[in-house]
Amino acid sequence: MNNKRINYSAAQQTALVTQVSRVCPLCVESLYYKKKGRSYKDYELAHIYPLNPTLEEIKLLKDEERLSDDVNDEKNIIPLCKTCHGRFDTPRTSEEYRHLLAIKKRLIAQTNQEQIWKEYKIEEQISEVITALYGNPDVDLNAEIDFTPKTIDEKLDSTITNLTKRKIKNNVRDYYFFVKQSLSALDQKYDDLSEAISCQVKAYYIKQKSLGITQQDIYENIVAWLNVKTKPKSTEATEILASFYVQNCEVF
Repeated sequence: MNNKRINYSAAQQTALVTQVSRVCPLCVESLYYKKKGRSYKDYELAHIYPLNPTLEEIKLLKDEERLSDDVNDEKNIIPLCKTCHGRFDTPRTSEEYRHLLAIKKRLIAQTNQEQIWKEYKIEEQISEVITALYGNPDVDLNAEIDFTPKTIDEKLDSTITNLTKRKIKNNVRDYYFFVKQSLSALDQKYDDLSEAISCQVKAYYIKQKSLGITQQDIYENIVAWLNVKTKPKSTEATEILASFYVQNCEVF
């Protein structure tokens, strides 16, 4: 018996389109067009695993990963522009299936991260450290700390890129003492607040680790979380903070 195509509610469609940032995830064209000052829908909701696969498609995809046994589950649905939807469906290939499935998995992971951001708090005074970093801090580039590249290398595994590893090392060399001094200044104003912040960062890291994701993803998610909570001018400041907590052992 054929599966029936369901009509997704306006709220479901809005959530799905928002998940792809209102652009086709394959060609990055807008999913809306404007005419006479009004926006109009210019997308179709595509089934990643086909709604009613042919015998050939069943054979083609029999060993492929599926995000849900229910083909109408939102996990199996992704908005595409009409052109990309047509190309994806005809002819269907395992390579394109895997590519679109991987995109959807990243989108689902991002949606899950946004929920975690809401659940995990961090003291708002951490923004004072961010502000200090932007205030041309007097950073002693010759300061010696208990840090060697080997120490960082021992904490980081092969799932984190060499570029990120180098960034963490450089941030620690250049800013570790400044961040530490800034946190000490917070302690003087707010009674040992830095310990509470350390515990919050540690708790967020443990949550990320429990998801079974790579160190690269964990580091990027911590930076994204700090960005959401502190709203800095750029990501450099939150990357410095995240690197500080790698050296301080709250992360990795």
